[in-house]
Amino acid sequence: MRLYRSWPLTDVAFVLHVYLCCLSTYQSLAWATDAKSAVHEDHNHHRLLSLRDQSHTLRDGDVGERSYEPDFAGLDRGIIGRAQEDVIALANNAPQPMNIQPGEIQYWTFPKTSLQAPYASPAFDLPLDPSATTNTTCLENDLMQLAKKQDTTATTRSVWLSISVCDQPSSGEAGVPPQLEVYLSQSSTNQQPDQKQHDQFITIEEGYGNVTLSRVSDNIWVGVRAPQAPDGFEGTYNYELAASIDGLYTTYFHGDPKINDTRITAWDTDSNSSILSTGDITNSMSNTTVFSRWMEKDPPFNVYVHDQADLFFQSMSRSICGLRNHAKAKKSDNHMVKIGGQPKQLFYVNGLNSSTLYHAIMTLERSSGDSTAGGGGTVWKATSFTTKSDNNCQIIYNLPFCKDVAYAVPSNPIDHPNVTELGLLYDRYTNESYQNFSKSLQQIPCDTTDSAKYSLARNCQDCDDAYRAWLCAVSIPRCEDLSASSDHKRHLLPRNIAQQFINGSAVPDETTGNLFSPENKTTSYYKSSRNPMIDERIKPGPYKEMLPCKDLCYHLTQSCPAALQFACPLESRGLNYSYGHHRQGEREWYCNWPGGPNLFNAAGALGFRWWMMVGVVVTIAVYVS
Repeated sequence: MRLYRSWPLTDVAFVLHVYLCCLSTYQSLAWATDAKSAVHEDHNHHRLLSLRDQSHTLRDGDVGERSYEPDFAGLDRGIIGRAQEDVIALANNAPQPMNIQPGEIQYWTFPKTSLQAPYASPAFDLPLDPSATTNTTCLENDLMQLAKKQDTTATTRSVWLSISVCDQPSSGEAGVPPQLEVYLSQSSTNQQPDQKQHDQFITIEEGYGNVTLSRVSDNIWVGVRAPQAPDGFEGTYNYELAASIDGLYTTYFHGDPKINDTRITAWDTDSNSSILSTGDITNSMSNTTVFSRWMEKDPPFNVYVHDQADLFFQSMSRSICGLRNHAKAKKSDNHMVKIGGQPKQLFYVNGLNSSTLYHAIMTLERSSGDSTAGGGGTVWKATSFTTKSDNNCQIIYNLPFCKDVAYAVPSNPIDHPNVTELGLLYDRYTNESYQNFSKSLQQIPCDTTDSAKYSLARNCQDCDDAYRAWLCAVSIPRCEDLSASSDHKRHLLPRNIAQQFINGSAVPDETTGNLFSPENKTTSYYKSSRNPMIDERIKPGPYKEMLPCKDLCYHLTQSCPAALQFACPLESRGLNYSYGHHRQGEREWYCNWPGGPNLFNAAGALGFRWWMMVGVVVTIAVYVS
């Protein structure tokens, strides 16, 4: 399976959105940048590594023969104390994968020696500005939480424990086994905590759990229990337990449940692929080092996509190792594209099934995180999307001229199977139309005195940008299934209903009041596409168009000189059949603005600041069934 000046009302709405989405509950993380890894400083490290290597080769149920007994020069056993038999020692930021049979319990300890070790270095080198405390994005706030440093002057230390379920028993039928149980003790008189006797426990949800222990001064004892699996389930559990004095080794950000907070949005889908985007990674200006480093950086995030009906995978969807082990999305390529404003990372995933509801999960991870702070990676709350049912809509993106276009367009996979060529066909046609406008704009005195300019508020570059945005939206229509519901949504308009379907079959003859009625087949805005080239060269058959936002037209008329004679249709003279509008305060989009997401297909996404386009990192992924 494997986004300075006075503030208009629209900006105020955006600020409120950022405020709300940044109210998410974060996990407290920390590290010190001037410290070396605690593992490499520990002279017992070779024993721990040996023990960990053994855990990879043990047969199921063989863990009961091992124990770890620290041996320190100059100290006898009576001074340092003795751990009970069958207790495995954890080192700082050194997770140990372990198999466990249903009904079995395993015991661990995080010894005082690891608690007193030096702080570790961070796992990720992210271009963040620690001094930025305002005007930061929600995703940027998350990343700053991951980079938060420990107070090196503190007299006591905290310990972060995290557990990730990597595998679990399965059955041939739909269903999932119970989650693992984790019990804790900080008392030397209870070195094997269990369900009957423990100080506290870790709740595991969807394969992940964590706890933070404050003011720790001695050994911590952990019991991990695998419940008995229901009848019909076979196999063992596998998990990774990690302890750290630097912050959570693995992290899950669940966002704010009140607003269905995610950090990834599905921009659009077709019948076998989806294009998704992060939120704005930073609000830093384009001339800053932070901005430049993000745009030059290799794409740091990954995405995993799974069928929502796959409950087995969903039960481990908060676990990095669970995602890795059961993912069906594989990255095949990534590169940078420029859509103008703030950095984002864009994900393209194909190989999906039509008419299917999927979850998309974003992660930050590395191939090996041992001994580094936060090296186990981060998982963000999933977003949802549904693929289209018809195959005459196809996602195109990364176009040379219409750089903001990243959505599904009318297509014909029989006559135009190459998606790249389809995108270039649309792009070249639009660019040719732009050339006539460009020549007209050159006749306008742009570089002149203020008294001779057509406007003191707008200039010729504003006009050019507004025209390009409008032209790309009307020349490259956004495609939806013909069967997509238009109830109370005037943003979807049937198009091209007089043309036969792409499989060669004729459209039906229906009575008055139905879509394929004689009246509709002769109505100009129903019988053909907005762009004649589409019907003549692509021949997509009937589809529905998400109409471009009327604000694109208004913005064009406000930005360009009156001499160009641009005008928008009136409300009573065809506006509703040419343009849609985004309803203020609505989280769902009712029109198409290139560079903005199509929340018609995004079941769990947040609204989008449509007047600000973004610099984008594109990740290509293939969904392998």
